[in-house]
Amino acid sequence: MQAKEIKKDIYWVGVKDWNLREFHGYATPHGSTYNSYLIMDEKITLVDGVKSYMSQEMTERVKSVVDFSQISYVVVNHVEMDHSGNIPEIMKLAPQAVIITDNAGKMALEAHFDTAGWNYKLVTTGESVSIGKRSLTFMTTPMLHWPDSMMTYVKEEKLLLSNDGFGQHLASDGLFVNEQPLDLVVNEAKSYYANILFPYGAQAEKALNTAGTLGLDIEMIAPSHGCIWSGKDEVNTILGLYAKWASGKNEGKAVVVYDSMWGATAKMAETVMAEFQDAGIPVTKHCLAVENVSEVMVDFLDAAYVCIGNPTLNNQLFPRVAGFVTYMKGLAPRGKKALAFGSYGWKPGVVKQIQQVYEELGWQTVAPFEEKYTPKAEVLEQLKERVRELIKL
Repeated sequence: MQAKEIKKDIYWVGVKDWNLREFHGYATPHGSTYNSYLIMDEKITLVDGVKSYMSQEMTERVKSVVDFSQISYVVVNHVEMDHSGNIPEIMKLAPQAVIITDNAGKMALEAHFDTAGWNYKLVTTGESVSIGKRSLTFMTTPMLHWPDSMMTYVKEEKLLLSNDGFGQHLASDGLFVNEQPLDLVVNEAKSYYANILFPYGAQAEKALNTAGTLGLDIEMIAPSHGCIWSGKDEVNTILGLYAKWASGKNEGKAVVVYDSMWGATAKMAETVMAEFQDAGIPVTKHCLAVENVSEVMVDFLDAAYVCIGNPTLNNQLFPRVAGFVTYMKGLAPRGKKALAFGSYGWKPGVVKQIQQVYEELGWQTVAPFEEKYTPKAEVLEQLKERVRELIKL
């Protein structure tokens, strides 16, 4: 396993997880990578680890450049196990190394592992550490998306090692964005943001502002998942997209999400969609029977209107709808206008559970809409009117 140079004397020493198809309920059809970086300087520095069971591949890549006994620093930007799982093995191979992290990172490492004998250098935002010809500047980014998250900037290389920020779950033959179709990388970056960083828009905005305050001149962003953004154009593209997504601003679109048992709720979903189309509002429709929740959430990033349809089962939300609503609530989208609708057999009221979630999220709503069994033409007209009420909010 060979390391791959991304800048002079800076190497990618990560691993590619070609078979990953799910990450905490988030569909990952293109696999993923766990990117680690090795900086060869007077004080050799290794940045981030990988999953524990993939450690051998990573350590062989490091050894293709340098022996672990020569490593001075191990930077831990984030303690989630896909980036820290093999840190204990790294520290066995390099017991002389000092771990650079922030205070939250140290506490998280101690909560995960037996850290007896490990030495630390704790850093805060704006603090720099010289490693020879280069210096590392650190930027803590708490809750983007864990309390311990931080980023490392290599000033002389104009390189930001951003950990989860700006990443994508995407395994590919190459390492760089320009080796892939740009649309593919951007779509995967959007999916990553929507399914992992969505609740932390304020923290993302703060990180972007902090980078500006620190005067970071960035020409390459090397995240810990997916492809590396190289050159001002690519860097500005992803920074601009993050600013947009973090702002919570919508594009006036509508998204209709539903499941159905005998077609009644599906017919209602079609009616809702058609009404948006008649009003000239772009709309997407997702059936949870055939789509993963993570695919649906991408459309929530810039949607103004959300309509969720449910077929009642055993006086409860249908399981796939319930799972989606729980998943969506955890991601906490902001500023939506919403309608809950659905069908039932003998007892109404279940869609009020969806309505309650809307209200907990602080969304604007219209009254929920339910119909017994199959909705007739006149009922569908009433549903259209409810959609028109929603559009007027």
